[in-house]
Amino acid sequence: MTYPDLHARLRAALSEGDEAPTLPSASALADASASLPRPTGEGYLSALGAEATLSHIIDEVVPGLNGQARSGRYYGFAADNIVSALDQNVQVHLPSQTVATELESVALRMLADVLGLEGGTGEEEAWKGRTFTTGATASNILGLACGREAVVEKRGGRVGEAGVLGACLAAGVTEIQVLTSMGHSSLSKAASVVGLGRASVKELPASADEPWRLDLGAVERHLNREGVASIIAVSAGEVNTGRFATGALRR
Repeated sequence: MTYPDLHARLRAALSEGDEAPTLPSASALADASASLPRPTGEGYLSALGAEATLSHIIDEVVPGLNGQARSGRYYGFAADNIVSALDQNVQVHLPSQTVATELESVALRMLADVLGLEGGTGEEEAWKGRTFTTGATASNILGLACGREAVVEKRGGRVGEAGVLGACLAAGVTEIQVLTSMGHSSLSKAASVVGLGRASVKELPASADEPWRLDLGAVERHLNREGVASIIAVSAGEVNTGRFATGALRR
C-alpha cells in the first residue's frame, strides 16, 4: 500500500464541498462503534495486515467521524473550551458526579491490552492504578514519587509523613537507587525533583551493542545491596529507537 493509494481511497470516501456533513448519521455511528475491537471479541489485538487495517479505518471508522474540520463549521477548539469550562479532575474518583475518571480508565485499559500488559484474559485487571500524565517528565515524577513512597514504606518509613530523610532514617535506608537502561533524560530530572538526586539513577545496560536492554543479572546484584531501597524504571519503547528494555513480557 503506497501513500498515493491511501490518499486516493481516503478522498473517495469523503464528501466534498456542501455535501460534507458536519455530523455522521445515527446508523454510521452505530456501524463504526460495532466495528471496533472488544476484549471479548474474536481476534482481539490480532494483526489484520495493512490492507484490512486500511479498509477498516476508511470503510468502517471514517464514516462514523464528524466532518467539522472539512467545512467552515470547524469546532476543533471545542476541546480546549470544554477543558477550561468544565475543568475535570481525573485524579479524584467521583463516579456519581462525573464519567471523567471512567473514561480515562477505559482508555488506559485499552492501551494496556494493546501492549499485552493485562494478560489477555479480559477478566482481571493487572494494572489497577493508572493515569495519563502531561508528558515524560510528569510521568517520571509521578512514578518515582509513588515508587519512593512504596519502597520506603515496605521498610517501615513513610515519606509523606516524615519526609525523605526522616522516613529513610526510620526505615534504616541509607540510599534509594533507580535502576534503568538507556533511561529517558527526564528520568534524572524527575529524580532530582522528588529528592532522590540525579546520582541515584544507575544505568545497567546489557552490553555496549544493546545499551537499551536491561542487564537483569546486574539488577539482581543491585537489589541485594544492604540498606538500599530500589526502584526499577523499565523503558517500554526507548524514545529514539522504540526498543524495549526487556526481551519478553514475562521478564
